[in-house]
Amino acid sequence: MRTMSTARRRGVGLALIFMLADYVSARYFTYSDVTELNTANFDKVVVNSDGVALVHFYAPGSPQCKTLASKVNSVAVNLKGIALVGAVDCTDKESAGKLCQRYDVRSFPAIKLFGPDRAKNPYTGEMLKQPSDYAGDRTSKDLAESVTRMLTDVYVSRIRNLADLKELQGSGEKAGKPQVLLFTDKEAVASLYKGLSMQLRRGLEFGLVHSSAEEVVREFGVESFPTVLVLKVGGGVETYTGESKAPALREYLLGFMSSGTAEGVDEAAAAADANGGDKAAAWSFVRQVEGLSELSALEAREDLALMAFHGAEGEDGCKAARQAFLAAAAEMQAVVDTLLVSVPASDLTHGSEGAKALTRIGVAVSELAADPCELQVILLPFGKDKADMDMQLKYTGPPEGKELQRWVTGEIPNLVSELNDLAASEFLTTDPSEGKFSATPKVLLFTNKDEAPGVFRALALALRGRGNMAFAWVQANSRGARGVMESFKPPRVPALLVVMPTIVPDENDPSGHKLRFGVQPYFGSLKFNPMKAFLEQLASQIEMSAGVVHDADIIRKTLPQITNQAEFQAHCTEPAGMCLLALLDGKAAGFEDEHKNLLAAAIQQSRSGGALHFAWLDALEHKTAMQAFGVMASDLPVLVALSAKRLRFAALQHSAGAEGSKSPRLRPDQISRFLSDVLSAKIKTEPLQALPEIREGDSYSDVAAGGSAGDGGDGGDGVAAEEFDLNDILSEEVEGGAVGGTKADRLREIEEQLKAEEEARKAAEKKTKTKKKKSKKSKKSKAASEEL
Repeated sequence: MRTMSTARRRGVGLALIFMLADYVSARYFTYSDVTELNTANFDKVVVNSDGVALVHFYAPGSPQCKTLASKVNSVAVNLKGIALVGAVDCTDKESAGKLCQRYDVRSFPAIKLFGPDRAKNPYTGEMLKQPSDYAGDRTSKDLAESVTRMLTDVYVSRIRNLADLKELQGSGEKAGKPQVLLFTDKEAVASLYKGLSMQLRRGLEFGLVHSSAEEVVREFGVESFPTVLVLKVGGGVETYTGESKAPALREYLLGFMSSGTAEGVDEAAAAADANGGDKAAAWSFVRQVEGLSELSALEAREDLALMAFHGAEGEDGCKAARQAFLAAAAEMQAVVDTLLVSVPASDLTHGSEGAKALTRIGVAVSELAADPCELQVILLPFGKDKADMDMQLKYTGPPEGKELQRWVTGEIPNLVSELNDLAASEFLTTDPSEGKFSATPKVLLFTNKDEAPGVFRALALALRGRGNMAFAWVQANSRGARGVMESFKPPRVPALLVVMPTIVPDENDPSGHKLRFGVQPYFGSLKFNPMKAFLEQLASQIEMSAGVVHDADIIRKTLPQITNQAEFQAHCTEPAGMCLLALLDGKAAGFEDEHKNLLAAAIQQSRSGGALHFAWLDALEHKTAMQAFGVMASDLPVLVALSAKRLRFAALQHSAGAEGSKSPRLRPDQISRFLSDVLSAKIKTEPLQALPEIREGDSYSDVAAGGSAGDGGDGGDGVAAEEFDLNDILSEEVEGGAVGGTKADRLREIEEQLKAEEEARKAAEKKTKTKKKKSKKSKKSKAASEEL
């Protein structure tokens, strides 16, 4: 029998060891940052949490699971503190096997997404989270985005002014919650802040202050962004100075929560569910008022309003009845404007004006006077001038949120279309704004119900006129909607999708066009509040891109009006980059459209981080400024691209319309083309003798007073218009002098350039004179030859 040599035995042994190591590594893997989940901790950290989670159900022996594990681990690292990323070993029957059965895991790897909301099992009463299956690409980026899409900013209050701040502080003090304020120069709420607001909302109030809310910024002396402040209950302000990462900030904020809430954030969520829902949530939308001061205004406006009346006075009056209504309202959600009204005794007196007003809307005044704590719930119907309507809507059902919601939504007008194969084409191609918006989003609800759910109708009513949106529902199991279902393929039913129709060229027909549909799925809970928050954010983005902005602070910051020299310097001469100054007639019929188009362009530039900044001037109030740019009243509106440091400008005037027709006013396409020409240096500029002076009492009373364009714009000194690279100006100003070094260097460079231009001009004049002399000599020579 032949024996193996020692060296060979050693080589074979090493090979076996390496093979075994490869086998072990292929069969088993470990996570470094992913939370290992089992039956002992799953409900606590996933089901009872107010946050969101991605869970990887795996089998250690699966090569596909091993490949995916590194990507899941990467997501866990990036979202640490923002969302839970967990893993369940389905081969461990003792500690995790039941979880895989509960969530119907049949193949590996499986990824399931758990949103923030729970629902009660109607058979067992157990609170559960119903996950959705992840079906996207299995890259770290796509996995992370699937989680961040589930985050919502519904628990973050926008603080635009001191009144908003006072409201947040008031609700926080009442609930015994410290208030967290994030001061930022970003428009959108960051995923980090969304995640923390969701996880810690039971112990803290969260607010966001944009840098444009100047009075709030000044109130706290905030000088840099982002900054996080905590307003403690009872007074006192703390500034967060730690690292800008979720785990550190979360740990810091937990220190401000009451010990019981902080120690059991997830248990608090479970307890709230057991008690019938999140009662504290009602504080965010139910207005508690004393007296009937708001009744006349509510009757005059169009929207519905739900009012619960009681006759007790003081904070402790009818406490049990008020808390019962708040609990029901929290479960009902903010489907309509909701008020809890304390009626003073004087308004319950027979024959009083208050008693008459209450009787008019359906309140039984004598019964309320006899039993002040027996709440009477009245719904003011949809429509203006409700006082003239012979319509009284009084709730007589049980004090339960679902029943209350069903009753309220039953009175909501139907602004929702039913979408089927026959109606799809017309609905999807109709633009409600008739071209005023570039986007025409269609909000589609896929459901198995045989009518539009009341919550969806409430959503359509609440968002009517916002973001050019149109709402429709699809009966998923209907034969007449098979084509719609096949076209959009909702991930599940019920599901909410936002469809964005876009007109694109038809590759099969060079002269034709076709529709292409972009689809944005909604991954959150199908409840009113989170759906409304999602759609409001989308509507705001669409409106801002079209120049439709409701926030006065954003308008003032993005497109400020210049009324004096100090404002001109602040917005046009001091900032780096190019100033786009619009000379408008504030009293002209087309002013609003001009302002809207300019605001849209300004917002787009601001978002892209461009160095163009916008401002506008009521030109007829500032004659000197008009003359500086060589503009007459008949030229308005005019958009000027101004380089204050170079003393050069270029102007865009509105296009002349046909005689007798309305003249187009600074259309979006004109503005866009002008900005493109400015940025690509495809435009001629004119020199300015001096920057214009903006002063009061300088109105343009005489249309002819502006003179001709030569009065100030083309340089009456004889300097001709020239092609000048505004892009060069832009780069120098953006870099703050990097091209020319110090300020003295840049002045020297400008002087040298002007000197060079002067020398070139003199050389050109000398050349012209030389040609003239030669021409004269030639004429003299010719004359002499003719004489001979």
